[in-house]
Amino acid sequence: MADHPDEIKCIFFSEFHHIAGPKITYQVPEGFPLRDVFDAVHDLIITKPKLYDKLISVDVGGYRLVGSPRSIEDKKYDRNAFIFNFVFVFAADTDTSPHEAVILKLGDAFKSFELESSFLQGEESQKRLPAILKAVRDGLNTCGCCNIPIDDSNRLNLKVIPSLPDPPVVCDHHVPIFTCSQEDIGSKPWDFTIEQILQYIDGFSHVKRISQLSEVDTEIVRSCVQHLVVYGYVKLISIFQYSNVYVAMPKVKELLNDPNLQRECLECVALPGQRPQIEDVFRLYCHLEAGLTVKDLLMRNDLKSINERTFIQFGLMRGIVRHLQKYPVLLQGSSLSSSSSSSSSSSPTLPEGQHIP
Repeated sequence: MADHPDEIKCIFFSEFHHIAGPKITYQVPEGFPLRDVFDAVHDLIITKPKLYDKLISVDVGGYRLVGSPRSIEDKKYDRNAFIFNFVFVFAADTDTSPHEAVILKLGDAFKSFELESSFLQGEESQKRLPAILKAVRDGLNTCGCCNIPIDDSNRLNLKVIPSLPDPPVVCDHHVPIFTCSQEDIGSKPWDFTIEQILQYIDGFSHVKRISQLSEVDTEIVRSCVQHLVVYGYVKLISIFQYSNVYVAMPKVKELLNDPNLQRECLECVALPGQRPQIEDVFRLYCHLEAGLTVKDLLMRNDLKSINERTFIQFGLMRGIVRHLQKYPVLLQGSSLSSSSSSSSSSSPTLPEGQHIP
């Protein structure tokens, strides 16, 4: 199994022993060095009542330990209480927020199993804990989920929910474009509204246009596109216009060295029945510079085998080019001339750095 930054390094089960005090009863993997780490923070693993059922995270010895102590009060237990904790061990710099719900659910689940059948105190059932913890660790590290049978009537279902970025602002002039094949997207169980607009996402139609074609309210289309962007199915690019100015980015050099990128590029930019050379495509990308519009590029170069629209579209998607924007700026302390003021007295004042509507 690949060792990646978000891997769960270890899971251990700790409990309070009425004679030995806080101890690690089981851990997976067994050889993971935990003794010094546990001795340094055991009072935060098996803790005071005010921290029961709380999520506790502590960094020690280069690791981040995250757990949630549980307590069951009953006269059948030594000292009339059973205190335990399932603790996940990560690298100290790991973002553990996606696993927090899993850790809380794991503690709640085993508290229920203990109340129902004394699973954690039973001599035979407790011996199954190492195998269960190994299945939990392996499942969460490989696919982010696990489904483990506990007994005839209980199963342990856990799933890591990844942290999602803040949703972007989607404007009417933004152009959504798929980041994966339409077949993959079409196979997803979307709601009716998203299914209605998917057919109009072609990488050239802006949000307002999609709203008109699908006869769906613009605000709803913006919300649907935002949803698709958050989950990585769609990316937003600018409207293609022949008056636009684009500039090449340093990533353009990858076109000369990456065979897979070359193949994808040629498949995307070639006109039907044509097969341009990658050197010609690379040269065109390198010609893009400040002050040169797409129209100027077409006038100076022969693009008989290249679709200029998909040429720009592919460049934006792959970070090979970027759209050079222009914004009017009214400097502080300056004033418009009287002639321009009188001729445009009905025009709204332009805020600094904003598009002309």
